[in-house]
Amino acid sequence: MQLTRALMVAAGLLVAQYVYAEDTQDEHMMRVCVDNYPPFQILEPDRSPIGEHVAALELFASLLQRRLVFVSSPNFARCLHMLEQGSVDVLAGIYAKPERAAYSYFLPYRNDGRFVFISQKALANVNDYEDLTTLAIGVSRETEYFDRFDSDARLHKVQTNDVISATNMLLKGRFDLLIVSEVVLPSLRARFDDFDDKLRVHPYTHEEHRQVYFGVSKRHQMGIPLSKMQAIIGHAYEEGRFMQVVEEFAKQHLEHY
Repeated sequence: MQLTRALMVAAGLLVAQYVYAEDTQDEHMMRVCVDNYPPFQILEPDRSPIGEHVAALELFASLLQRRLVFVSSPNFARCLHMLEQGSVDVLAGIYAKPERAAYSYFLPYRNDGRFVFISQKALANVNDYEDLTTLAIGVSRETEYFDRFDSDARLHKVQTNDVISATNMLLKGRFDLLIVSEVVLPSLRARFDDFDDKLRVHPYTHEEHRQVYFGVSKRHQMGIPLSKMQAIIGHAYEEGRFMQVVEEFAKQHLEHY
């Protein structure tokens, strides 16, 4: 049983809600946490993960000559906890926050994208930021959006586990508005057949010009000095290699967009 599980982990298969490698001292292994957040990370039964972040993580592991091992998680908040505890080595797609710097190194990955707001069709137009102040807004737990929004104590934010459960809650009227990354809209439309019949995207959007990073746990077990990782990953970022694999994934998987 132990050998079978180890072989499945080595193949990168998600055989349970959480999958851990048997030998956590293997320096040739790079453990990464993934939750289901299309098109960044897409988890399907009996299949290896795919997605924009997954494509970038595959390149990351190849550059460092490490074997990629996926650890599945129900949500992003749990991934952050694993990174803090050192039960995973790397997490893709995070912002550099002071509280995260206590347990994570930040290596450059990509620039940020645009955020949009969706609601049921009956809601009046959200035309600017101030229109948000009277509405209940669904947010994904431990997800950073943009500085003004994240720090605004006036806003009524309703915590949800992930964007899929949040969309279900929006359809049931649990809150007025949902904030999501624009890139996830096609996958939401594909998942929810009644998306365009019942929901709408509002005129107000926000694009934050900031960096998105790979988070490397300060308790990582990859056996590579930080300076070497910074040199290798930084060079690949400067050459645009991570965005190249992301764009290639998008071309090959239009069904997720």
